[in-house]
Amino acid sequence: DALRKCRDLAWSHQCLCNTWKLYVDHRDELSSFPFFSGWQTPLLQKDCYTSENTYETYLMELGVIASREDTPKRNWWTTELHGWAGGASTSAKDVDIFHRVSYADGFALDNIEMIPQERHVTTNYADVKFDEHGLPILDSWQDWYQLRQISSSSPVALLATFPLTLYFAIQHYGSVPVTVAKMLERPLRIHVVGIEKELNFVDLFREVGYLLPKESIQIDMTWIVREDMLPQNSKGGKSLSLQLTSNVTLTIVAGTYGESLDPDFDLNGSPDMIVGLNAGLYAYESWRHVVTYLYTHPNVTGVFTDYNEHSGLNCASLGGSKARKSLSMNPFRQPRAMPVYCMNLPQFSNGFVYIFNEQELE
Repeated sequence: DALRKCRDLAWSHQCLCNTWKLYVDHRDELSSFPFFSGWQTPLLQKDCYTSENTYETYLMELGVIASREDTPKRNWWTTELHGWAGGASTSAKDVDIFHRVSYADGFALDNIEMIPQERHVTTNYADVKFDEHGLPILDSWQDWYQLRQISSSSPVALLATFPLTLYFAIQHYGSVPVTVAKMLERPLRIHVVGIEKELNFVDLFREVGYLLPKESIQIDMTWIVREDMLPQNSKGGKSLSLQLTSNVTLTIVAGTYGESLDPDFDLNGSPDMIVGLNAGLYAYESWRHVVTYLYTHPNVTGVFTDYNEHSGLNCASLGGSKARKSLSMNPFRQPRAMPVYCMNLPQFSNGFVYIFNEQELE
């Protein structure tokens, strides 16, 4: 009967059955990546919903991670499995944020056509539209792959979801913050909260700088990392500054946003934007300070992503009805179905995006 079927799917029949069915009906759309050559297909199958084994096998066959018996490889893929676990997981323990890595070494792919070239994008691309600030308008993985001349058989999107989602937040929701920063003749200030596994591929975020106009837009980006989330190799200093590209400066600060760290005084100036990747605003008590700050600073834009639609809708509701209505699929979600061990809902890294305090030019 209907009740038994819902129990088998780990759904609460009386309260959530119809809603969760709607979420599950979106799985085909979430799993649609028509531009790619087919490498992503095994990563979207049913066996991926409950296990990482298929993904682990794929990465081993790709040659970017070692088998369990071999000496571990050090590259940007190592934290893709086994989680972050507060910086204490097997893959996170050896992460060293002080070690700079090139795209070639980070992606660790043999074919150069699978890796974007480390250079700034120019406006000399006939098939690409640019916005009023000179930022390329990217609405799909196909747009980025073609702009950066990457083969559709390349799996780099599995990692590039992080910098591309950040770029998407700037280009699609940051027009007013960019305009204000330009008027004040200072860099755009972005606070990225809830950083964890991104510490393993700091230099991958150079991609944000390569996509921005080299001369006209500067970014001061601050990553906030809870002290208990830092891997052992990275502990010691409370702050570290890196010049990612000529137009993007990154500062990594350990502490809790809005508690031990004052957003207006301790983090290189008040933010124009706050970003949280795979945030899950109900997951940790510390997110309460971020939400409170956005409540009391309506001129600061907040952009967050979440793994699934159920969590995204509930978290977006913390920002009011406008934020709730802003929830949408992220075009730069990771092309891989993630395991979810309860609820049986579609789960994708950076799967959904929503906005607090969306700004409009008057």
